[in-house]
Amino acid sequence: MERFPYITPYVNEVFAKERTQWDFILLRPILLVLYFFLRFVSFPLKFILHRWSFGFEAYLIDCSMAFGMKYLARYEAAELFMRHIQIEPLLYRHILQGGEAPATETGTKLNGIDGDFGLDDISTLLRHQMTLGHDRLAYEVVERFDKEVFLENIDQIRSSKPGDHEQFSKSVLELNRKHSFQLLGATNVVMLIVASITIFGDLRTTITALNSFGSDSIVLWCVKQIYAENRRVQVDLDFFMQEVANRGHYNNSAFFSNPSQYLYYHIVFNEVVYHLLMNAPPNKSDG
Repeated sequence: MERFPYITPYVNEVFAKERTQWDFILLRPILLVLYFFLRFVSFPLKFILHRWSFGFEAYLIDCSMAFGMKYLARYEAAELFMRHIQIEPLLYRHILQGGEAPATETGTKLNGIDGDFGLDDISTLLRHQMTLGHDRLAYEVVERFDKEVFLENIDQIRSSKPGDHEQFSKSVLELNRKHSFQLLGATNVVMLIVASITIFGDLRTTITALNSFGSDSIVLWCVKQIYAENRRVQVDLDFFMQEVANRGHYNNSAFFSNPSQYLYYHIVFNEVVYHLLMNAPPNKSDG
């Protein structure tokens, strides 16, 4: 099985297992082709007929997400996504240490970097618009991040760790254990999430959601600063600098977005950074 030295043992295990499953071998190529045609048709139609929200888009997107998590996803895929929903805001809180609090309240249930990301049931997911709320985090951290403040507080950041994602409830995963047919792995779940956003979202929402990678470039810069003296960590981080991951330019066209990008660069990148910050002392020189 394929194992990559620059990602975590947990993610390696999830991907290695997935590559042996029927849905990765047979269904994934079909979904990739279908998504290509879906995107080709849907964006011109949205530009003409659905440029602004009608008010129901977030609910339909979250209904699709909830259905997939409860009935279709294999447990390891649902767990990976639950971890991501909770780890990403913790990383943003970590790099924003020392900065000023936002002028308006941003911490609500499943929304805002300072929000509560525990998830006990499906109704909570639907009521608080988790999917689009999660995508907005990437824009919030870009707005709140200040380079000079980060550098002034880098010693404090190096001496601390992000919050533990286990502080947040993951009770919703029990619904997956009880009800899911355990059909789809992480790759196909990602493609279905991206497809549901493409189908149900208005043009502005869809472009916003499918282009939310700017935050990754900030996190990467921050982590390279935190581990500036650790050559081994720097080598691993260099594998997350590909231009296709939207780190060589500021805007990525949703017309050319790759659904696998969300899994293999965004989610995996967050897992790697979180693992480093929790387990590798930043002040230890290695190189």
